[in-house]
Amino acid sequence: MLIQGNTNLYGENVLTAEVTIDAKSGNGSVSTTRRRRRWLWRGLALLLACFPFALLEISLRVIDSRDGDQAIDYDPVVDLHQLKPLFNLDPRTNLYQIPDSRRNFFQPASFPAQKESSTKRIFVLGGSTVQGRPYAPQTAFSSWLQLRLQAADSKITFEVVNCGGVSYASYRLSRILREVLRYQPDAIVLYTGHNEFLEDRSYAEVHDLSAPRAWISRAGARLHTVRWLQRAFVTSQRTLLPMEVDARLDHADGLQQYHRDLAWRDQIQQHFDWTLRRMVDAASRAGVPLILCTPASDLVGTPPIKSEMLSTLGDAQAQEFTENWQRARDPDLDLRQRLDSARRCLVIDNQHCGAHFVVGRLLLEQGKVSAAKPHLIAARDFDVCPLRATTAMIDSVKMICQQNDIRLVDTITLLDQRSHDGRRVPDQIADPEFFIDHVHPTIAGHQIIGTALAEHFQRLGWIKNTVEATARYESLAQKHLNSLGESYYARGTQRLEGLRRWTTGRVGELGIDSLPETQNANERPDVP
Repeated sequence: MLIQGNTNLYGENVLTAEVTIDAKSGNGSVSTTRRRRRWLWRGLALLLACFPFALLEISLRVIDSRDGDQAIDYDPVVDLHQLKPLFNLDPRTNLYQIPDSRRNFFQPASFPAQKESSTKRIFVLGGSTVQGRPYAPQTAFSSWLQLRLQAADSKITFEVVNCGGVSYASYRLSRILREVLRYQPDAIVLYTGHNEFLEDRSYAEVHDLSAPRAWISRAGARLHTVRWLQRAFVTSQRTLLPMEVDARLDHADGLQQYHRDLAWRDQIQQHFDWTLRRMVDAASRAGVPLILCTPASDLVGTPPIKSEMLSTLGDAQAQEFTENWQRARDPDLDLRQRLDSARRCLVIDNQHCGAHFVVGRLLLEQGKVSAAKPHLIAARDFDVCPLRATTAMIDSVKMICQQNDIRLVDTITLLDQRSHDGRRVPDQIADPEFFIDHVHPTIAGHQIIGTALAEHFQRLGWIKNTVEATARYESLAQKHLNSLGESYYARGTQRLEGLRRWTTGRVGELGIDSLPETQNANERPDVP
């Protein structure tokens, strides 16, 4: 440091100090201090800028009575804010129960507000398959699961709560899942995928539901500030959902509203994947075990609900297709003629679901299962009115389970126990004998699913399945079936007729006369 005298502008002598730094000695303490101060001020400025947002987040968490699980997560497609909780607390009984106002879509279900230490509580979520249609929850797989668990350990009270809603799609179930996470669940079972195409909704503003966008949206939805801004300021063309399902097929012209639209189909499949991942995230954050089921459907006995010729065909191609389609559906022609005509239809229009079904069924009658299967799957996937989960949705369920280490009940494989000619040999196609209609399993099918679920809970360490436990289950199950009475099965028959009227005209349209027999709706099942 050099001290010297200098004269200022007023002629006064002053002492000044000149700081010099010896580069060789590495004495840069002053520059280092300046750099630290500069970064300190930048950090303080950043904290000051973030302070209002942090204050707003904290305030909203205090003011907003809806916590993270109850709050309405933002969905880029549908507006969920009108949906109400499924369960109401009855102060007289201290039970949570489904109110009478929801009985058009749900069956009665309740559970105590205070869960006992010896209780295991399982919520089962899904559509009418979970509810056990055309019957009721008494013969749904949730009931068989409860009997299996109770037979294995009588010291534990197993509460299996059936939350199956008629026509409920995944985006509606996501709200119910977040609700039941508040009720101290020990596990959740989810069976969904068949109802995604029922309600009309717009994808006008949704161009990408890819994994990165989905992750960002799910992460942002955890912040009260983000949800508040979305509710208060974001205006969009999201479909405002009514309180309950408004299915297209519930209207007189519902079937006419369905047309071939692959872009719309792809967007719905993406939305399903996005919603399912969000539900998995919610359960994971809550630390609640989740078991998913692949949505199974009947490929053999169920023709497409609606077939439609490609609208862009020229006049000559359209005429050729029509002539071949008439021959393919003509039961008076021999099998080879019909098969050749149906295949010609697919040369002209390779996504015609009706032609795929005819080819698949005729090949199946010849015993050519491997050749028939792709056509039967295509008939389901290209159905103009899709009431069955598509391959893309089934693959989503499997992939999400694999990626998140979630237990999977492969329902399709479970219900594949016989070949096309009735032999006890699986042929990679779910047996039509286990379906009452296009998607609803028979009571025997529900029993198989309930048993498979019980095995998963055994792997979780909840129960031990012994010979004695199996014997107790068979006794309990037979007693349960006997208690239902004839009226129970009669009501199931009436509901089945209603379901068939809902999707009328399919068999006659395709001219398939030899549909396989399935279990009669009023037939009393035996315990397997």
